[in-house]
Amino acid sequence: MCSLFDADDHAGIQRFLEQAGAGHPQRMIFGRRQRPTSKISIVTGRHGQPELENAIWHLYLQKEGGEYRPHKKYWSINSNWRKLPQRPEYRHSRCLIPANAWVESQHGEHPVEFSFGLPFFFCGLYKVWEGGRLLSCSIITLPAHPMTERFHDKSLPMIAPPSSSFIRQWLSPDADTGQFAPYLQPRVEYAGRLLHYRPLKRATSTEYTGPEAPVDEAPDH
Repeated sequence: MCSLFDADDHAGIQRFLEQAGAGHPQRMIFGRRQRPTSKISIVTGRHGQPELENAIWHLYLQKEGGEYRPHKKYWSINSNWRKLPQRPEYRHSRCLIPANAWVESQHGEHPVEFSFGLPFFFCGLYKVWEGGRLLSCSIITLPAHPMTERFHDKSLPMIAPPSSSFIRQWLSPDADTGQFAPYLQPRVEYAGRLLHYRPLKRATSTEYTGPEAPVDEAPDH
């Protein structure tokens, strides 16, 4: 379960967005340890071209007192890969979420920060509210990878490959999701780099308790 991630303004994300062809990169919401139910930046293709927009990180909302808020009965910051066939958003409203790191822990203990040393996209879903004036989103989670299950045994976020053709396909209105089946496998490599981890004092902190290391190297607890 991915519940904290970084979109650090010193990580080259704006240039990454420009290289990915995402319009309006100036809309990017930067921040470390971005949290569920907050506003984050996503890339959609709902207007025909990749475009940066802002969304509430919680897919299902409900209207309270004239405002849309995260739905109290459905915790939906993540969308499990097994349930994707049941999600109309998977067929019609897929998005990409720019980031440069994320945090996981094993049952609330031994938190670590994961990164590739490069900006990347989480694959996600989005919904439209208020006639298109408000968006919400979730991050797709896959099974844990054998190299990461010691850090978090339940899941690993779906990372978009560094491919312009994948970006076009993912953001397109094409309802044929069968083309994405090969990507619904957890991967620990991105752009030729192996995933790294670094232990944290607390999941929400940016204080480290040890050096960075590749995930194929066992943690020292």
